[in-house]
Amino acid sequence: MAPSSSTPMSLEGRKPQAAPARIAVGIDDHPSGMDAAVLGSAIAAAGADLLLVSVHPDPLVVMPGSMSWKGLHTQARDHLAEVRDAHAPRAGLLVETDTSVARGLERAMRGERRDLLVVGSSPRARDGHVGIGKRSRQLLGHASSPLAIAPRGLRERPGFAIKRIGVGYDGGPESAAALELAAAMAQALGAGLTVRLAVDDRIPVPGWSKLSEAALSGWPEAVAGEVKAMQARLADATAHCGAPAKGEVVTGRPADALAALCDEIDLLVIGARRWGPISRLIVGSTGEAMLHEATCPLLLVPRPPEPAKQSSGSEPAK
Repeated sequence: MAPSSSTPMSLEGRKPQAAPARIAVGIDDHPSGMDAAVLGSAIAAAGADLLLVSVHPDPLVVMPGSMSWKGLHTQARDHLAEVRDAHAPRAGLLVETDTSVARGLERAMRGERRDLLVVGSSPRARDGHVGIGKRSRQLLGHASSPLAIAPRGLRERPGFAIKRIGVGYDGGPESAAALELAAAMAQALGAGLTVRLAVDDRIPVPGWSKLSEAALSGWPEAVAGEVKAMQARLADATAHCGAPAKGEVVTGRPADALAALCDEIDLLVIGARRWGPISRLIVGSTGEAMLHEATCPLLLVPRPPEPAKQSSGSEPAK
């Protein structure tokens, strides 16, 4: 999240993002599956199509007394129906079979043409916090669509709705994609939108030479200049994001700034890091921190495709 005064926000040449219209929710036999259903239902409140998906293993060898494939399938579908009736009455149901839950969910996303996947936190997560589990971790780096993670215990918040959306922004194209999606969702859900940019003012620790001491003496001025530059950049971004938005520039550790924002919002949206495969969820240090520190639902947006290159104007010889 530490911003730099390099490349400004630019997503030209790419189709603008819209609010998710076809949502899949990964449901397992842990209570976290119900947390995911609550979050998925809240995101789909604007009229999106919602699908609850369960993945069960295909028994390679059926032993006497063990459950058959048909029995596992029926059990999974019955559980989906219970979760639907309790937390997502309008949702459809789908049961997939695979030895890998992550792979089964990815196949369901492709086959059903879903544009958002919602999962729950690890059973080991702290109550009220997002905590990524092994299966969700497997989705990172492979998912080509946004991934939303419900904090542990969300099911215990009756009437949960998304009324306030927050975005972590740093001026780069990855955070611009997150802002674009958040703005579309805010418009669809009638939610408020807060965009927070953190300027990391922590003093670096170089070698204690006379040169570094001279550089550090100007650190407060450098931070003040960066804050001013980021205020202008954020004002421009919020003015053109497509929804009324409140922009905030704060100083400090970016992860701390976003963790504090979680107390004020119902959904935090952040982008992937600036390197790694295009259209994939590769999180940086701030995103990794939010995977454990966020106290509200978290939505991760994949790295956007590169802008289309302009042609030079010359045509190839025929």
